[in-house]
Amino acid sequence: MKRNHEAGFTLISVIMAVVILSIGILALGRSQAMLVRAQATSAQRDIALGIARNYVEEVRSRTAVPASEGATAVDETGTATGGGKYQRSLTIADLGNNLYQATCNVTYPRGPQPVQIVTLIYR
Repeated sequence: MKRNHEAGFTLISVIMAVVILSIGILALGRSQAMLVRAQATSAQRDIALGIARNYVEEVRSRTAVPASEGATAVDETGTATGGGKYQRSLTIADLGNNLYQATCNVTYPRGPQPVQIVTLIYR
């Protein structure tokens, strides 16, 4: 009786390798999807921060005493539009002696919390 001593992989070892490789590829795909989602959220937050900065500077440049404003829908440039994806609001607190605290909040799509900028205005 002669025994065949050929070296090679068994079917079970090939199946296990394919399963391990599949799990790794699925994990990479999932992390890639999470990175894309995080990048989109970061870009929207950056736009919201720009809207808040520009609006605070606009309020600071006004000569009249600032007044609070309710939520206003704005687009990516900060222009008030009915269907804007961003919501901007302004809250003014009178601190006395012609000093006001302005708080600008901008909410953005899928954002967990709004972007907030606080500044002091002296008139």
